[in-house]
Amino acid sequence: MGRYFSKIIKNGTLVLENGCERADLGIRGEKIAGILAPGNELEAEEMVDASGLTIFPGGIDTHTHFFEPGANYREDWLCGTRAAAAGGYTLVMEMPNSSPPVIDERTFGVKYGLAEGRSLVDFALWGGAIAGNQAELEKLSALGCIAFKGFTLEAGPEFLWLNHQQQVDAMREVRRLGKVLGFHAEDDAIIRELKARFQSQPWDLRLHDEARPYYGELAAIQNAITFAEHTGCAIHICHLSIPEGAECIKRAKARGVDVTVESCAHYFLLNYEEQFASGTYGLIQPPLRSRERMERMWPYLMDGTIDYLGTDHAPYTKEDKEPEDGDGWQVMGGAPSIDIAYPLMVTECLKRGMAPHRLAALCAGNGARRFGLYPEKGVIQVGADADLALMDLDYPWNYTRKNSFSKTKCTKFPYEGRALSCRVVSTFLRGREIYCDGEILAKSGYGKFVRK
Repeated sequence: MGRYFSKIIKNGTLVLENGCERADLGIRGEKIAGILAPGNELEAEEMVDASGLTIFPGGIDTHTHFFEPGANYREDWLCGTRAAAAGGYTLVMEMPNSSPPVIDERTFGVKYGLAEGRSLVDFALWGGAIAGNQAELEKLSALGCIAFKGFTLEAGPEFLWLNHQQQVDAMREVRRLGKVLGFHAEDDAIIRELKARFQSQPWDLRLHDEARPYYGELAAIQNAITFAEHTGCAIHICHLSIPEGAECIKRAKARGVDVTVESCAHYFLLNYEEQFASGTYGLIQPPLRSRERMERMWPYLMDGTIDYLGTDHAPYTKEDKEPEDGDGWQVMGGAPSIDIAYPLMVTECLKRGMAPHRLAALCAGNGARRFGLYPEKGVIQVGADADLALMDLDYPWNYTRKNSFSKTKCTKFPYEGRALSCRVVSTFLRGREIYCDGEILAKSGYGKFVRK
């Protein structure tokens, strides 16, 4: 038979939407063109042997920070998206709170201009919903912002946070535009008060949890849900860290509120007790919680309450995390994870009995659905983009940032030395292999801008 496919990936196990199947994958150009019975005699321009590998959909990171424009000495589009490809991600959704933040047509153009020529993987851009820019949201939507993000607490002079009424106002406009409004949900008044009380004490990870307590996060989530019920706006809770918030969201979903929630690997794998010695390298926001709360998050991941997993990738340098004056209260919250989060969660979720197709939905499919990219993105099916992460599920190894493509290679972050049983062998974006066995195989700029 003639060359019907440009590429056939043979002998692998495909992670489809409803289960796993031993099958070959036929690719034509950038698209999946066939799911083929093993042992077929079809020909292709290129044959890829995936024996012993499990083929997941390419990951979709719903929550990425590359600091460009801005403090790109920490991370940038060039290095960050190479790290993403090495971690099995084929699409990143970059958050708007860079410097300048994406809050109008001009600032959108700045970030888009940087990403377009440098991103190795496909990318989407969040727009910022800040105090005073409501009139800009329609322009940002027309330019292609995938969704909008606001803060419910102080977030710096450039990204003005939304008080309660401003949240309602933003929801009304975002609903009119047919988009999703996401929130970094922590209560400003609670955290402002507690930070003032605690700042005289030496900072540590336990005190960080007390100064940004679970009930501060829960209060902000409850308010956002109340306002969403009132306005009918579709909302998204970013980087959930508490089981109490998951229970609140579960109940809201049951009564018809249009709310989805993202969490991150670190809220299932790290806690301030076991990682106490990490100090400011374990400083993220919302904080790492207790081991008990960490374990109570798992049932909400397993039962589908938590919709998708982002990374909240935000690397910092040794100088950022270890200030000369030693004042941890002034250290920025954030940690790297985009090159390790997907295989970390594959390792842990499969160990806990989660079916691979459920994990694929958390890391790819559900995010694609929520943000209007399904079925082109997030799934392995005929007609979808051939975005794939080929993983070896039986490969013991230990992670180190020394080998990371990320710009910041400091090895003091909590995942350093962690044991995994899964590694990303190869990543395909729109049918092209962009990463394999530690090597980047495509030029930066191969990634395309995607919109709803």
